[in-house]
Amino acid sequence: MRELHQDEDEPEFMFQDYKCNQFFIKQKLISECHLSANIYEIAEQINNSDYDFEVIEAYAECMSYYHEDISDLLDNLSDSYYGEYSSDEDFAQTTLEQDGSILENLPSYIYIDWEATARHLMYDYMSSNGYYFRN
Repeated sequence: MRELHQDEDEPEFMFQDYKCNQFFIKQKLISECHLSANIYEIAEQINNSDYDFEVIEAYAECMSYYHEDISDLLDNLSDSYYGEYSSDEDFAQTTLEQDGSILENLPSYIYIDWEATARHLMYDYMSSNGYYFRN
């Protein structure tokens, strides 16, 4: 490309047709006129991590995407990931039962409003696409 545009003082090169996940765009690794020099290294770090890409993308979305250092993003993800759940209520019930806050075998006459419980519990957590993380 540089040879083709050698007669221009400052040629502007653009990627006009590229397909990639929004994660890479929102991480500012690729755009129509920019390709980060370390995009492949970052993709390799993601592939070598202990997490599926969907989990990493969900965490990045919860954290407003942009992280200058992907290693920090993966470390923070490791510290805050709680798993995949079908709803806030399911997350709240499972989490509170596992940590001993709620007895597993409550008497049948005791009812818990899981919707309200989840609403309050979610002040300390965040979720995206069914994946849950501690704030």
